[in-house]
Amino acid sequence: MLKRFRFTNTVIAALPANPASSRSTESEYSDTEISGLKLLSGKSGSKRFLLRYILHGRKCSIAIGRFPDIDVSTARKIARQHKQLIAQGEDPREEKAKMRAMPTVHEFFYQFYLPQAKRRKITWQRDEQRFLDHCKSIHNLRYDELTVNHVMKLQMAMASHKEGETGYQPATVNRVIAVLKTMGKLASKLLDITNVAEKVTLLPENNVRTRYCDIHETQRIINAALYYPFKSHGCFIAMLFLTGCRYSELQYRTWDDVDLTHRILTIPRTKNGSAHLVYLSDFMIDVINRLPKVEGNPYLFAGSMPGKPIGDCRYAFNIIKQQARIKNPEEVLFHTARHSVASNLMSHGADITSVQRLLNHKSISSTLRYAKLSEQKQRETTQA
Repeated sequence: MLKRFRFTNTVIAALPANPASSRSTESEYSDTEISGLKLLSGKSGSKRFLLRYILHGRKCSIAIGRFPDIDVSTARKIARQHKQLIAQGEDPREEKAKMRAMPTVHEFFYQFYLPQAKRRKITWQRDEQRFLDHCKSIHNLRYDELTVNHVMKLQMAMASHKEGETGYQPATVNRVIAVLKTMGKLASKLLDITNVAEKVTLLPENNVRTRYCDIHETQRIINAALYYPFKSHGCFIAMLFLTGCRYSELQYRTWDDVDLTHRILTIPRTKNGSAHLVYLSDFMIDVINRLPKVEGNPYLFAGSMPGKPIGDCRYAFNIIKQQARIKNPEEVLFHTARHSVASNLMSHGADITSVQRLLNHKSISSTLRYAKLSEQKQRETTQA
């Protein structure tokens, strides 16, 4: 058998295995088209491509891949890329080592981004869910292969219409892109590569919520929630409309956070990074006393999974809104409860500073965005 010939897939597939009696482990064949491209055939019949070359007076070799996982045309393409580096005085083995060291987007997220997010963000779980739900198309890319085009395609795919369904809201899309932008900042520091996500413009948002529940709607929602058969879900929704707390901040409260003697619910760390004390009214204490204590579960609003808090309450909330006879129920979201508490307090004479402290806002401007005066209060102001 000739040891030097023009490689083709057919000829290589027909090559015999290296004889078991041979002194060498593998038979070596040379390609006449690409100088230095070799095929090694082992005694078991396995075949692999190799490039032999001389760099700075030293004989070197670099593996290309196994046949038929890599065919002849691919092997030649890789060999040509290596030879271009060699011509420039660079060793392709060093470049290959760099490529192996470069993490994929998925690896970078879990090895570098998420550990930092856990230390500085209470909403790190939402970042993880956004990444898993919406960034699958870029998970396996090496981080230095990620381009502006990849990020823009992801953005457009989320925002576009699919199979008769509307795309995600701009705010949802922007939260995903924001995660990639923050990852890119970290990657630019650790990997010394360009933050390509920073070049992608966020979508315009119109997320100013004008809908809130007036005092009568709030009362009906709370009453319906307290009659909901699953106590943890019903009491949780009632407490949202009583306290104005954020969903996640209330969801993860434990029995240790409640001091019924001093009538205080403690939130150790809120969205703005500070602790928050919720001063409990008689009605709030009554709601808490309705909650069942589940053995082995530390959470105030215990879920069905052992040792876990309640999960998504949207199904329960939809039933409760229906029973409370809420008009345009699709406009009433969980965060509407926070707007409703602020607006009802303002409309019934509470001063803005007190509402700011109740909602634990750092800036009074945030409170002003949440609090809308009722129509009756505006009419009274005009009349005055």
